[in-house]
Amino acid sequence: MHSAGLLMLTVAGYFTSGIPGNTASSDVAYLTPGTYINLSENILGLQTLRTFCYPGKRLTVSSLFETVEFVLAIGSDDYSQYGGKTPEEVLQHYKDKQSLFSITLFAQKRQLLQLSPFEQQCIGISSRQAYTVILNSIPLDLWRLAQFAVGILILFSARRLAKNSVFYYLVGIVIGICASLLVVIYLAAKLFPRRTMMYGVLIGGWTIGFYVIKQLADNLRLILITYRDHVLGYLVITGLISFLICYRIGPPKNPRSQTIVMWVLQAIGAVMAYFSSWHTSAVIFIMVLVFVAHYFPISWTNQIKFMYRRRFPPKRRMLTQEEYEQQTAVETSKSLADLRKYVNSPECKQWAVMGKLRDPLRFASFANGAPHLDDEEIEDHSRTIEESMDAAPEE
Repeated sequence: MHSAGLLMLTVAGYFTSGIPGNTASSDVAYLTPGTYINLSENILGLQTLRTFCYPGKRLTVSSLFETVEFVLAIGSDDYSQYGGKTPEEVLQHYKDKQSLFSITLFAQKRQLLQLSPFEQQCIGISSRQAYTVILNSIPLDLWRLAQFAVGILILFSARRLAKNSVFYYLVGIVIGICASLLVVIYLAAKLFPRRTMMYGVLIGGWTIGFYVIKQLADNLRLILITYRDHVLGYLVITGLISFLICYRIGPPKNPRSQTIVMWVLQAIGAVMAYFSSWHTSAVIFIMVLVFVAHYFPISWTNQIKFMYRRRFPPKRRMLTQEEYEQQTAVETSKSLADLRKYVNSPECKQWAVMGKLRDPLRFASFANGAPHLDDEEIEDHSRTIEESMDAAPEE
């Protein structure tokens, strides 16, 4: 906890219910990152609303992947939450009894809320219990950074993934495992006598499925420990069935089908990248640059490089004596090896070449691996080098 941000609030007030014209009261506290607020028991009951507002800050590129977390530490579930952009909006929701989570089907009260670092947001808490409010700031949210990286990677790899059979089977198995619950709901709907009821169950099937998946994710560790064998059996059976169905259908071969898959993957990658940051304008700008760079013609890129090098040619550095001798030895050995390889290949007409040489036997020896210089030539070459080196200091 940040001791500098320690703030103790004690609410004292008077509220009389049942009197015409009387309105609900509200305490407002503006939070900064690192603020810690410990609230004692609300003696006024549920009629007093405490509102906590984060004012936001200026948009900066350095805060591209920053996240602000509103943490509510409370001992029970006996509380209500209300949201809004201003304290007045929160108070209006409180008066209208519009809970922040009441409009969402199967939603739960959350004790950890992620807020945008760049916008003012207010959270209202109404509870009889004592609770603590903490506002944390994460300058670099690694999860959001990873989400952005995965989204960009999908954008770049969409064309290859659309033609990849392994990716096709993996996605098919995952979808089959997640969607198998809908099959169970469909089979259960057969038990209903009226078709209209069955249609209603099918329409709500995906909603129920998402709710069950959310519950499984929230209690994943407990489920894996308690029902490990059942979970393993479910994954094996549904995964095998999904694989067999995908194998029977086969990966898409039609170019248009592959193009549609590519577009879907690119849309998924773009959505992941877009929602990876609260700084939406910067993310859109980066995505446009990535899209242009991905589809920019290679010929244009090469032309730009050629024009740049022609306008700003690189400076050439002269070789030193040691570098010159080393490069001479390397290139000579390489050229001799290429020549020996050529004269031993079917492309070379050896008899025609030997007829034009003064020493055909020496050529044949060279082709069989003998040195290209004899001892006398090597000695003359060494003597010439020594004489040139001795003459250099005199000059």
